[in-house]
Amino acid sequence: MKSYLLVPKESIETRARPGVRGTEQGERVLQRTTALQFMISGRAPDMLRSLGLRSATLPGRLPEVSTPPTPPKKKKSTRSRSRKGEVQLVATEGPVMEPASATASDVGTYRHMPLIGATMAHFTSEKAERIAKEELGRDFEFIPDTVQLTFPGPVSAGQLGPRNRGLSSLVNREWPEECGVNAAHAQGIKGAGVMLGILDTGVDADHPEHQDRVIQFRYVSLFPNSPQNPARDVRGFDPDGHGTHVAGIAAGLFHGVAPEVDLYVASVIESETIRTSLGRVAAGMEWLLHQFSRPENSMRPAVVNMSLGFPMQPPPGVSDMEYRLNIRALQTLVRRLVDSNVLPVVAAGNGGAGTAGYPAGFPEALAVGAVDFAKRVASFSASGVVNQRPVPDVMGYGVNVYSSTERRCNNQAFYERMSGTSMAAPYVAGLAALYRCRSPDLTALEVRDLILDNVLRLPKTPAGRAGRGLAVYK
Repeated sequence: MKSYLLVPKESIETRARPGVRGTEQGERVLQRTTALQFMISGRAPDMLRSLGLRSATLPGRLPEVSTPPTPPKKKKSTRSRSRKGEVQLVATEGPVMEPASATASDVGTYRHMPLIGATMAHFTSEKAERIAKEELGRDFEFIPDTVQLTFPGPVSAGQLGPRNRGLSSLVNREWPEECGVNAAHAQGIKGAGVMLGILDTGVDADHPEHQDRVIQFRYVSLFPNSPQNPARDVRGFDPDGHGTHVAGIAAGLFHGVAPEVDLYVASVIESETIRTSLGRVAAGMEWLLHQFSRPENSMRPAVVNMSLGFPMQPPPGVSDMEYRLNIRALQTLVRRLVDSNVLPVVAAGNGGAGTAGYPAGFPEALAVGAVDFAKRVASFSASGVVNQRPVPDVMGYGVNVYSSTERRCNNQAFYERMSGTSMAAPYVAGLAALYRCRSPDLTALEVRDLILDNVLRLPKTPAGRAGRGLAVYK
């Protein structure tokens, strides 16, 4: 039983071209209002369906479509059932159809994701897998959905004692005046009208920091293309607390940088193992783009925060070729966000100097390192050069950052100071939301340039450790 992410090779190898939107700056040709389909992306689900794989997005079997009879043509090869459910090839006429006896357990399932131009496929039949690779391998990369990602590991550097309890422990936001957050709020710029997507462990929608808003939430299961474990749109939950902390920094009502954004959170990291897969991240991105593309949202600015990533080198047991395929596909997914006028903000990682990974290493991402509130680079903050690209791009506050985490069974809320580039990234994502709130007509790339051009320089920092400087709102 194997799972793959099928990505058109042309989408991996090519980039969108700059186009005209009626402004001198222009915008990508591919816009969020149009499904980002490539010429051949629809072939994969059609082929998989013809082999008997069932759509994981639909309940039960696909409805049969009546078509007028066609004259006999050249015979094709298709499937029929033999003893013990084995798949065999037999001669037949007409189009390849799903036999009435086929079930997901016989052959497999698939999930088409047109907004990112990819398809997930889970095969339980080796023969169906082989035929699919023969038919689609020329145009599609079959990327095994086995490589595990993780968010940058938690660090303890400089943390201050036990966690704080309740709102009474901290009355005001702690953002320094130099970062511009308080000045933006004083001007009424708090992120209203901006959509902020978060891919993480989830979010506690009933924490006081988040309970007075409606959070669009999706849980993406460990098996995102299985009809037995479907994605669920439910009230937000977070068994770990990492995602709730991230959401609180970016958009918390009492302590967040951009408290008036609309939150869209996809839980794509399993809290017990702090692991995920490329397929889960892809499914989360597809869901976010689907939400952002709704008619009422299609013209609204958006930002996505990802405090997760690949290391530089393949994990144990994964070949270099398979690992590179995963990385190339991940870059394609991040590129789809930019193509859709969505700014991706990612954590650089917590491995220290010389450890920058992915997606921070992609030029499409805005990679964020961590400084403390004295503007000193944290020792754990990742930096380096990835394919001639210096990482990080900018820095954010990421040491002893105060934000929401979890609640007791008696509903007592917890706040905690955490350190890591996972905390610095949502700070910058919140700043991006403030810029997009102030100037909603700017494109994602223009907002990225604003952030890069309006940093506080950190002149006493070793070369290569702090990017352009500390991101602020001006």
